Amino acid sequence: MRIATLMDGLRPPVRAMVFLHWIFSFVGTLTGVFVHIYLFQRFGSVSFNALAQAGFFVGCVIGFSGVGVLFSFWRLNMKNGYGAAIIVFGMSFFLLLGNVGEYRAFVFMLVNGFGFGLYWLTLHTFELTETQDEERDRYSSILSAGDQVINVAGPALATALFFISGDLLEWGSYTLLFVIAPLTCLLGFLFLGAIRAYRPLPIKVADVVHFLTEKKNVVAQVYFLSSSGNFAFTRVAIPIAALIFFGDEKHVGLWNTLFAIISIVAVLFLARVRHSGNRVRFLTITSLAGASIALFVAARYDLFAFLVFSLLSIVIKPLERISAHVIDLATMETLGRKGCDFFATMVLRDVALGFWRIVLLLSFAWFVGVAGEGETAVRVGFLCIALSTVLQCVGGRMVYHSKV
Repeated sequence: MRIATLMDGLRPPVRAMVFLHWIFSFVGTLTGVFVHIYLFQRFGSVSFNALAQAGFFVGCVIGFSGVGVLFSFWRLNMKNGYGAAIIVFGMSFFLLLGNVGEYRAFVFMLVNGFGFGLYWLTLHTFELTETQDEERDRYSSILSAGDQVINVAGPALATALFFISGDLLEWGSYTLLFVIAPLTCLLGFLFLGAIRAYRPLPIKVADVVHFLTEKKNVVAQVYFLSSSGNFAFTRVAIPIAALIFFGDEKHVGLWNTLFAIISIVAVLFLARVRHSGNRVRFLTITSLAGASIALFVAARYDLFAFLVFSLLSIVIKPLERISAHVIDLATMETLGRKGCDFFATMVLRDVALGFWRIVLLLSFAWFVGVAGEGETAVRVGFLCIALSTVLQCVGGRMVYHSKV
């Protein structure tokens, strides 16, 4: 099934959302793994990477929830969030040019996270105003199918930029990467015209009380905690392990390009058989498989284990993410006060996610400081990925079944 065929019938605003997502996804894939590799190469500390990632999530909470509260209070047009996110997220990469110390690296992660959070605030807002439940599996499959192509193009381009910037121009491996990233973000302005206006209702104290005390929302904290841990530990542990086992950023880019090619056919094929009735089954199967291979790396910790993990993850993780994405939208839409729209729940949900991510990463950084850097830290990181993946499956099932 071609991506173009999957796009048939999508309304112009939804098409624009898809293209905007792909632009941000491409920049994220182009830079995401390599930012953590860059930080680890420069400072040689797993704990600093964890603290920097916690700073990124602080920025995300401010960009998503802080800005969301302001937009709702003043009834501003959420469409403007896209333009602001493009500028902040893109321009943040210039902070990594030149002689970068720990302070500037941390500021970059904070600002980059702010732009990232603002983008997701805007995207989730329009996903919930423009898409219906029965079409979300198809919409999510389209996003994921495009992401698979991006997962090939991103590392391939990054690797080419490393060779050109480092070996040919002798500017340093990362210079061109951190220049191309912001320029790519600017392409998003081409699609803003198709996005329609949306002005959120004000968030009230009653929304906060409901989110913290209502029974289903308390159950949902299991899902928020686990998905937060899964995302946070994946961002820290996998890039450092890749650098350790593959040697340098160029080899990581080459391997990531090769691995990503394998996953495209599986995701495109399975988009045909996904629907609202089997999304939880997909989440269960892929979560258990993902946890197993993460445990395999934590236990064996060698190149063979990491190769197995990488090869299987490129098929398992996108399929897991499709189901998780649909359940994420359900939590935003169904956990709010009766008669109210999704916006307050969406903002409060991000506060919960940010809280858990920051707490987990600070705890991990403390553990690394006590137990030591290097192999121990990476092993524990993969163990945390495995545990959070299983718990995400349990929490996802609880949340999904509690709403129907």
